[in-house]
Amino acid sequence: MANDLQLTFCAFDRSIPPLCSGSPDCNGFRRLCWQCPHALREGGAVYCTVFDRAITAREKYGLAEWKALRTSILARDGGRCAVCGSITHLHVHHIDRDPTNDAPGNLITLCEACHARTHRELYREGEAARAAAAFAAVRDSRSP
Repeated sequence: MANDLQLTFCAFDRSIPPLCSGSPDCNGFRRLCWQCPHALREGGAVYCTVFDRAITAREKYGLAEWKALRTSILARDGGRCAVCGSITHLHVHHIDRDPTNDAPGNLITLCEACHARTHRELYREGEAARAAAAFAAVRDSRSP
């Protein structure tokens, strides 16, 4: 979560060039945009004032870094859906629904069906709290 990130003093110095070296497309994943003084951060979204565009998390899914993280999450969860135990069509879900929060504790393995059901239920009244409680139980069960 953005609150977990400790910003340095340079994160507020707009006299320095953007941290992305001119490639903002992939830096939301690396959190450079979160630390860049030229970024506006609000509600899990990042907007680059230099390139006049939103930095979307979707652009990260082709990166080697994301693929490595995804592989490690799948391995941590035993290559199974945390809800139903399926071993096919696995996805990695952001528990807090913030696609920029790639902390391992915020990621959980879900099969395609459970992932779709999770997103659908999160939009129903009262279901977000129920889903959060279920994910917390899974997270607690993984703790040593």
